[in-house]
Amino acid sequence: MSLNPGAFTAHDQGLASQLGAALRSMRMVDLSPTLERGIPNWPMHPPLVIDKAREVERDGYYCQYLMISEHTGTHVDAPVHFHPDLAMSIDTFPADKLIAPAVLYDFSEHNLQPGDLLTLDMVLAYEEARGVQVGRGEIALVNFGWMQRYWRTDSQSTWFVKNSPGIREDAIIHFKERGIRAIGCDTVACDMAVIDGVGQETTGHTTHWLPNGILIIEMLTNLEKLSLRSLFVATPLKIKEGSGSPIRPLAFCED
Repeated sequence: MSLNPGAFTAHDQGLASQLGAALRSMRMVDLSPTLERGIPNWPMHPPLVIDKAREVERDGYYCQYLMISEHTGTHVDAPVHFHPDLAMSIDTFPADKLIAPAVLYDFSEHNLQPGDLLTLDMVLAYEEARGVQVGRGEIALVNFGWMQRYWRTDSQSTWFVKNSPGIREDAIIHFKERGIRAIGCDTVACDMAVIDGVGQETTGHTTHWLPNGILIIEMLTNLEKLSLRSLFVATPLKIKEGSGSPIRPLAFCED
């Protein structure tokens, strides 16, 4: 069935205008770092390559060449990343999968170290103290303070991805049972703690989140700027059989 442009009423156009105005009235936070040479990436993934392929003086126009992994910068993991038998690649999900209300879980003040794990007790205490909890169809955003403290693009950038805290299985299950559609973190592997380049247990990827269609967003930045609740807006590239995709997520906050 084709759409008839004349079928749209003034009321429909008004709703679109109202939505646009509402979004412009909210505080917007960019949750992705700049893609540039030297950014941290998982040691076994290919690095980001940016080359000035065309110059105005030589070619008449300016254009850069990119070579980029599906898991570069802020990105989303699809189930097929760990479960090829499920055939749930990133292109099989609706384009609006990552457009949803989000709840911030900010544990940056706990100063967790590489190998430390966020526990269910910590999550429940946070929810009780702030009177907030993520619900069905929403997105949980976990801030360890890792991006804020350790993200860099110089010769020491790899420390960020070779060391990070993670999330214990009881908390992983808790988020799954809440019925979330996605979870995001400011570390390289979200639930998986990493110590000196060695990844620890990762049951969010292997057992509880990805196999259940819960997408995992990694290497978010500026989470400390969010309100407790926000509207999370992002969409992945439509990559055929993609294990994931870079994204540029935005959060719209009411305060």
